[in-house]
Amino acid sequence: MQIMKTKILTGIALSMLITIYSCKKENASETNGLFFPKVKSIVQTNCAVSCHAPSIGLYQGLPVILETDSDIVRYGNSIKAAVADPVSFGNKRMPPSGSLTSSDIDVITNWLDKGGKITD
Repeated sequence: MQIMKTKILTGIALSMLITIYSCKKENASETNGLFFPKVKSIVQTNCAVSCHAPSIGLYQGLPVILETDSDIVRYGNSIKAAVADPVSFGNKRMPPSGSLTSSDIDVITNWLDKGGKITD
């Protein structure tokens, strides 16, 4: 019985350590300026697969193409305007299916504040 309790407590402690370590690692990446991989993931999930990828037959978002890293950097300010800035005649809210999460918007805004490059 005592051995079983020890194994369970060890498992719980190990799980807690893994969780704490993974949270610290993610925060360290943001502190080191690695926002672009997250921005790329957000764009691929919400923009490229729905409208802005002519290579897979999606032409609704033209002339803005968001298929490559350089496309995302080139249109970084436009992406930010479309997801975070107030809606106006010249600025539609994207994606059309609904707003991004505030966390995703913060990632995009922070990336541009750091310089909006692939290395940021």
